[in-house]
Amino acid sequence: MAAAMFCVMTLIFSGLLVDITSVVPFLSWIKWISIFRYSNNIFAINEFVGLTLYSRNHTIRVNGTKILKKQNIKYIDQWNLWENFVALAGITLSFLLLTYIQLRRMKKTK
Repeated sequence: MAAAMFCVMTLIFSGLLVDITSVVPFLSWIKWISIFRYSNNIFAINEFVGLTLYSRNHTIRVNGTKILKKQNIKYIDQWNLWENFVALAGITLSFLLLTYIQLRRMKKTK
């Protein structure tokens, strides 16, 4: 039950369903522990950096980094991509550590 509630909360505050800038300040911290937010940023940066989109008659040209800015995804250099990987690794290691601690606290049965 707790795991499902955690997943739903982090999915809501990932930026896919709710605009992060419109969230009330006392709930905005949830975006920093959202696995979905970091993975979405990785996929968006991978797809849109270096991409130029044109309209059908080539009158409108849109750079991919402008699309990232509109989605509030920061991309200045290559580190902005890798910081999302580092955040995901940190969250994964935190969950593994918490799992290990909980397993050590359990009573052993014979």
